[in-house]
Amino acid sequence: MSQTSASAAELCTLLVRDIYGEVSSKVVNVLLQRGRLTIGSIIQQTQLPPKSVKQTLVVLIQQHLVVHYSHMEGGNDVCYYECNWEQAYELLHAGRIIRAVEDYFGQDGALIASNFLQLGHVKVSDFLAAYGVSTKKTTKKAPNADTIAIEADAPITSVETLKEVMMNMLKARFLVEVKKEDMQPQTDVENNLRNELRKQLASGFSSELKLNNEVNAKLKIKLKEMQIGDVSETAGLKRKAAPAGGRVKKRKKVSIYDEEEEEIDYEIDEDLVLRINHDKFLVLFRNAELVALAEQRIGKVTSEVYREFLKRIEPKIFRCRDNFDEDEDDDDNDKIGVKKIKLSCLELSKHFDPEIELEGSIALPPKETKTKKKRSYDSDDEEKPRKNGKTNGKSKHDSDSEEEEEESEAEDDWDNDADMDPEAAKRKNRMKMIKQHLLLLAEDSFKFLSSEGNRGMGEWSVNYKELGKTMRAVEMEKIVEERFESTGTRLLRIIKDKGKLDEKTISNIALLKQGEVRSVLAQMQECGHLEVQEVPRANPLQVNKTFFFWYFHEERANTLLLSDIYKAMSRNIQRTNVERQKRKHLIEKSERSDVQANFEEYMTKSEKRELEIWRSREERLLVQLMRLDRLVMILRDF
Repeated sequence: MSQTSASAAELCTLLVRDIYGEVSSKVVNVLLQRGRLTIGSIIQQTQLPPKSVKQTLVVLIQQHLVVHYSHMEGGNDVCYYECNWEQAYELLHAGRIIRAVEDYFGQDGALIASNFLQLGHVKVSDFLAAYGVSTKKTTKKAPNADTIAIEADAPITSVETLKEVMMNMLKARFLVEVKKEDMQPQTDVENNLRNELRKQLASGFSSELKLNNEVNAKLKIKLKEMQIGDVSETAGLKRKAAPAGGRVKKRKKVSIYDEEEEEIDYEIDEDLVLRINHDKFLVLFRNAELVALAEQRIGKVTSEVYREFLKRIEPKIFRCRDNFDEDEDDDDNDKIGVKKIKLSCLELSKHFDPEIELEGSIALPPKETKTKKKRSYDSDDEEKPRKNGKTNGKSKHDSDSEEEEEESEAEDDWDNDADMDPEAAKRKNRMKMIKQHLLLLAEDSFKFLSSEGNRGMGEWSVNYKELGKTMRAVEMEKIVEERFESTGTRLLRIIKDKGKLDEKTISNIALLKQGEVRSVLAQMQECGHLEVQEVPRANPLQVNKTFFFWYFHEERANTLLLSDIYKAMSRNIQRTNVERQKRKHLIEKSERSDVQANFEEYMTKSEKRELEIWRSREERLLVQLMRLDRLVMILRDF
């Protein structure tokens, strides 16, 4: 349990218990507490029968909750098992994932995602064979495969439709191929790659230091390639077989110089083993948080423009933190195909949602100001404007700045819309409005967009790394304000801005009494939001001859806050289980089919009232759990 706290381990154990039962939770708990173990050690620690442990490990490996690695020890092949706690935490996101897939691919995609979440990973051919064309819950056995239970309460009525939806989900990277490295601990994967690279590069370097530097550089690139995977358009697809006796499709000629080419149709490769790609869904969740933050800061219409922008660049982003790292060299990013993703205003306007109303969302400058500027400009110029109201020469007075000339030209172009075709003028005006919203996003202090050039009426990119820091800072300040009111937020901002400060300096900057500042700083340090450093002025150490400097350590503060959130989520789940256990018989009675058919007849007034109380409490607890989960994603994943 190298990177998990006790609170995270407790939370993951509770999640596994709710879904997979008591035996699975015991195995997961032992692995989280003890680290990697052999199957004999797991049996000894859990005091469970060997057969039950083996069956449980099969289920957990199928769900990617446990990873394993084998190597030789004393001439024998020994297999070690380790819990993948991050995958266990992803059990919380099942509902979010299904809802996101439904927005993209409808009920068909939601059903496929639900089944993959239940199965963990599965071979495409086995999935198709188990599904069939039935619209009832069935269990079929595929050739050379274990029994796969498929929930098929959906309008999919043909295997071809199922394969098409799965192919589209694979192209969107909602589904990804399972590789050997996905079933192994990350540490062992890195060690194997490092050893292979050292063997390959050992002969080319005489110095051990140069060899280590080159191995580390190559290892970083290899790991990123492994994480991103194959991103080509035909990844995981195969050429579709032509129908017997059918004609081969030809690509239409664009010009007389083109030759007819065979049009290739692709379908999903049935030999693939697929799983849900949680990294891609984290990208979707991050985009939704950024849009909500933009709406709070600027407005609803601008946030809708921002949503369209993020949606356009979304297919090119594969992971939350690996799409582009500004701390790394551009050459390393180019080698693995990771580049800064740019989008122009012109490209955005081509695929912009027509239902978004932009008219009147941004006020234009008053016409009087524009007319006055033109009169002063024309009075000083001897040359008259040419066509479209544009001048061909320069003003006699060199004091006119280039910025004023560009604004004048832009205003003249705005007036020219009256001479254009109505549809063209409408498109041009809409494009200008989109650009104005993009400028608002770029000029905001949060820097939702970054300007990258003037191509296509302006080119923009998103600095996700800085936005992630901003979101974490915003959430941290909200939590501090809830705990210590505005005084705590003021002190936190001062310390973050100025660096390490003593108590007296902080009180002078904050314009607060030193006693009040001392009390709040001590409470914030106790909660982990601030740290204190002691600098002695004399030897031996004496309190009255020691400087105490307060400072903010972002990584440590986030880690401690995450631990508190994990603990709160664990208590939330435990409270839900206790409330459910109190009304166990009532809940079981309400879920019976005969009671649901005649609910008013079989349920008394007191039972209805108690059931309503339970549903209200369960809803509030679940909402609170999702809010805490949002904080975890912002602090840890974004």
